[in-house]
Formats: sequence, structure tokens, C-alpha cells
Amino acid sequence: MGLLKRHIGRRQFISMSSMTIGAGMLAGPAGRLFAAEGAPQGQAVPPQGGGGAMAGQPKDDGTKYGKYITLAVKSEPTERGIQMFPMGGGITPEGFSGIIIGRMPPPGPMPGHDAPEKHDGEIEYLIHLGNNPDDPMDLGAEVDFFLGKGKWLERYEITKSTAVYLPNGQWHCPWKVKKINTEMSWVNVRIGKATQGGMPGGAPGGASGGMPEVEGLSEAEKEKAKTSNYIFDKYLLSGVKDMKDPEGGKWIAYTDCTKIAGGALTRIIRYNPKGAPYGVIDKQTHEYGSLFIFLGTDLKDCTDLGAEVELIIGPEKEKHIINKTCYLYVPADTVHGPFKVTKATKPFNFLEIVAGPELPGAVYG
Repeated sequence: MGLLKRHIGRRQFISMSSMTIGAGMLAGPAGRLFAAEGAPQGQAVPPQGGGGAMAGQPKDDGTKYGKYITLAVKSEPTERGIQMFPMGGGITPEGFSGIIIGRMPPPGPMPGHDAPEKHDGEIEYLIHLGNNPDDPMDLGAEVDFFLGKGKWLERYEITKSTAVYLPNGQWHCPWKVKKINTEMSWVNVRIGKATQGGMPGGAPGGASGGMPEVEGLSEAEKEKAKTSNYIFDKYLLSGVKDMKDPEGGKWIAYTDCTKIAGGALTRIIRYNPKGAPYGVIDKQTHEYGSLFIFLGTDLKDCTDLGAEVELIIGPEKEKHIINKTCYLYVPADTVHGPFKVTKATKPFNFLEIVAGPELPGAVYG
């Protein structure tokens, strides 16, 4: 694979407690966007999910689906970067066990996650996205990442925009962002209900009632990790050669259950300002809940989407207009679309992750 350097020298990792990757990026309440042009009035129904902070509360904008839109917030950078969707905001979407989205500014290195881990009963995406307006594949950073364990341990260096897919029970980590030239966006989405493999249940990160710390890899183990003849490289999704780029955009990554057995239907696309208006998705329905992320690339303001997108949701054809970085959850069997970019002045990333192994191009109902 061209994006991976096969031979990597010894690196020094910062050891951290046994926390979920990115958990340190979470704190404080998140804002939400309720722009619903022409939407019907009335009380909202409770979310169909795991009962997040906003679950069951009536909507203050009078729309039915506005509660499913969570807007990014500005926050001061921490040692783990900019928190775009801090814990406590939005809802817990049904089928998704975690959503973390943030920015990592130069120069790095960022505090890493040294302890190997796996999640039973859950699949996971670790998505690394660059913000070069001219090249969506330019990550602008270098990430050291390990997959497997023991004699199957493999070491990768990620230098291109890449979505790492982690199947149920897949051992992974250490993970370390070594160098950052340009702000890197980072998305962690977990699907299912997981326990930390090989450890008692409880809150991650060594918090009260949490799991015991797991030892990191020794330098000798890291040196022995395979740097050729990979068996896990199929899980690093970067670029799409066998599919035509969509109107107004360019593929960053794609997978479905025909490419990876049991894989969740996932699309990641960089959309450009030229050519608007253009469609993002057509009218469709999925048998699983769906997560849509609209992620701006502005280096000065990570909440600025740089575009205006019209969303049609539900049989009521409720209309929402978004112009900020946000994520949208659509419950299973809920018709949605079309989503259309009506205006665009800057490039933005669009991610669709369906919480189940659907066929490519599947549209139900």
C-alpha cells in the first residue's frame, strides 16, 4: 500500500492509562443546530436511542427531527486537541456506542494510547482526515498505529487520509500521532455494545470504577512487529479506485459488507465548493440507524462548514438547513433525503456510517 511506509524505526510512545482512544477529548456540554426552514410545528418525539443527555426532552424549535442534529462547538485546545463535540451534548444514537470528533493542531506529537486493546461485541472506526483544501488525501500528519497481537502484530505509518476499520474483537494499539504539519481532523465511531477485551467491565480510562491499566508494548515487541506481508492492511481504507467520484466530490474511503465481511456501509467524501448546487444523497431508507457527519475544513474555525446543506428528513419531508460542522443521526427505517448542497465557499468532508452490514447502494422502503 502506497500510503504506508513498510519500514519504520524505533519510536518512543507516551504511555497513558487504559482509556478509550480519544476519551481525553471529551468534556462539557455540546451545542446543537435547529435550523428548520418550513418545518412542521409541534412537540418532538423522544429519541429512539440509548438515552443520551437530551433523550426524552421536548424540542425547543418545534421540529420532530431537529433533536437528531448536534452542532460542533468552539473550545480551547487541550493537550489532545480541539474538542468539537464534548461529552454531554446530543443523543446516544441507537446502534452506536460512541462518537468522538476533534482536531489536532501542529506541531505534535500528541499524547498517545500505548496499551493494546480490543472491543468484544463492537466494531470501530478510527478516521484520520486532512484539511488541505486542494488535496483531501493529504493528512498533514504522521500516525504510528499497531494492529494485531503477539506473532500477528503489525505496524503501520499512516500519512494519508485514512479510515481504519476495526472488526469485532480486533486487537489494536499502540496509537500515536507523531508529527502534525497541518491540523488533522479525527473521528472515532463505535457501533454496538462493547466491553474492553480481557478486562472487567466498567468505565474506561482508570476513572472511578474503571478498568485496570493494561501494560503497553515493549520496545522489543514493537521492533518485532511485521512491516511487510501484512494481513490487516485491508482494514486501512484510503482512496477508492473502483468507483466513480460523485458529483462535486472526491472519494476518500468506502466500504460495505461485500468488501469486508460484516462491514458497516460507510462513505467518506470530500466535497468542493465548485459546482454547487449538487446532491449529497438521494431519498433513501436504511434498516439500521445512520450517522451523517458534515465536517468543515477551515483551519481557523473548525465549526465553519463553508457550505449550506438542505436536509429533508422523515415522511413529513421536514426541511433543515445546516451551515456548521455537525452530525446527524437518522433512526432505522426513517426515510431521509434528498440532502443537497445549495451553496459552498469552502471544501468540507461528508461521512455516512450505517450501523449495520448493508449491501452497496441499498435503499429500503
